[in-house]
Amino acid sequence: MKLFSARRLLIVGAAIFAIGCSSTGATPSSNSAETDGVPVPSPTAVLAPAPSGISGGTLKVVAEAEIPHRDVHQEVQETLTALGPGLAYSRLLRLRSGEGSNQPNLLLECDLCQSWELNEDLAYVFKLRPGIRWQNVAPVNGRALNAQDIVFSLDRLKTAGWPNAPLLASIGDAEALDDLTLQVELALQDADALLALADGHVKIVAPEVVAMYGDLKNAPVVGTGPWVWQETGPGEGMEFTRNSNYFEGGLPFLDQLNVTVMRSGPLAGSPTSVALDKVAAFRAGLIDVLSVGPSEWDRVRRGDTEFQSVVSRRSGAGVVLAMNSQAPSLNETVVRQAVFQAIDPWDYLDTVWQGQGFASVGIPVRESDWLLDRTEMRQNFFADPGKARQLLLDSGRRLPIDLEVTVRIERTGGENLALEERLIADLTAVGFNPELRRMNPVQFDDLVMGPARDFQLAVGAVPPTSTTNSYLFGLLHSQGQWNLAGHQDTKLDSMIEAQAAEFDDLARRGQLVEIQRRVLDQAYLFSPVTAASRWVFSRDLKGFEPNTALSEYNFWSRTWLDR
Repeated sequence: MKLFSARRLLIVGAAIFAIGCSSTGATPSSNSAETDGVPVPSPTAVLAPAPSGISGGTLKVVAEAEIPHRDVHQEVQETLTALGPGLAYSRLLRLRSGEGSNQPNLLLECDLCQSWELNEDLAYVFKLRPGIRWQNVAPVNGRALNAQDIVFSLDRLKTAGWPNAPLLASIGDAEALDDLTLQVELALQDADALLALADGHVKIVAPEVVAMYGDLKNAPVVGTGPWVWQETGPGEGMEFTRNSNYFEGGLPFLDQLNVTVMRSGPLAGSPTSVALDKVAAFRAGLIDVLSVGPSEWDRVRRGDTEFQSVVSRRSGAGVVLAMNSQAPSLNETVVRQAVFQAIDPWDYLDTVWQGQGFASVGIPVRESDWLLDRTEMRQNFFADPGKARQLLLDSGRRLPIDLEVTVRIERTGGENLALEERLIADLTAVGFNPELRRMNPVQFDDLVMGPARDFQLAVGAVPPTSTTNSYLFGLLHSQGQWNLAGHQDTKLDSMIEAQAAEFDDLARRGQLVEIQRRVLDQAYLFSPVTAASRWVFSRDLKGFEPNTALSEYNFWSRTWLDR
């Protein structure tokens, strides 16, 4: 039987954080049994309900980058993973589609499996769906999938030095108990471990292809997923046809998915590359679906093309505002609290980001109701300039208080410039004397996220995390690699460590709510613009409900055209 200690949890905290590009969705709670204080749930079978739709048609989608190669295990690029060859592959688990307004979420369902359970030895046992076959492409030629294929893929992903290896930091040995039964041990007691297996980068690949070609960079794309990769020439985009032998009967609805690469600007060092205007292409009917930023959204709305749109929210990405609690100007909690009270992030979202995004502490969570709601955050911690000024007066410091604001310069539209202007104005109004310091991404990362922590207040992109534990251990634990606040808050550390090994969802939700309150009360950091993707798509596209957390892509197989 495996035994885990609190000390081991701390030691591996860095590994949990490294899952940044990884996992939470934890096992549903149950009162069935306990092992060393950890609830052991009954077998869980979360199979997606069959959607209704019309079969047929071709959907034209935009990607913003050429793929570097085809090896889905040796690259983190989103186009390769979620809109390129990666579409041909399945995973053991995936994120649930069709949750609509319940975003962000990290709700799990089976992909290749049909059920899973956590046994008394703290190992997950998966029963695979029977009858799954590889695509009928050489050298695999349509043979049946077995549990050993999954063991092979997980072991390959763990190859030392490969960029996706940290995803499986919480995953121990995998063993095929028989052709349709897989056991996956935990390397540490991590309530987020299952999400690693649902991450879009954790593809199940065919051993025969690797054996024949050495790697997958220029090999045939052979998966068990809903889409079959079609060879195309250089510069011709990517094409996929429906897998008629896909294990979810009737899916995908579409006959074909075509992906066109349209960069947002000329590629540096490549004078022959041409920047294509995806909004103009959408208006001309050359593409059916695209993701747009705030400025592009304005252009879409000003046009006369009929369209639909949806915003997909996800935590663990976006803009973070962090304060260095070791800096002389911000070493008192009351001064940091005044910064929060001086600003209204919801006003920024509405006026600068066109409603694209949401304000939060930034923590990836299983369901949207695990986040503090807007009313509590706004009433208790933000949007009260009068209170902000009084806090500064109560601090006994002479006003105005000098404050250096370090901003990461982005290449995107004017919303970043507008944000810094609003922030400086609001801080000035309550009694700060802010001095703006703009940094390019490399400088910003060195000064803000490097060991020197040479900043006072910083505003910039969130370090990439995708699970509850990777965010908490990476950004908010005092021993975290990116402890942006520079705090030594033992109470917060204990709260983070306790929730990390909590396998009961209801209990963990309560713990995470209290952690968010602690972070805001101490005014360490928050995310004024937590990430959201606004999708624009044609009027005849139905059932399109994207959840892009963990590089999810299953939603493409469940949408259909009413033409």
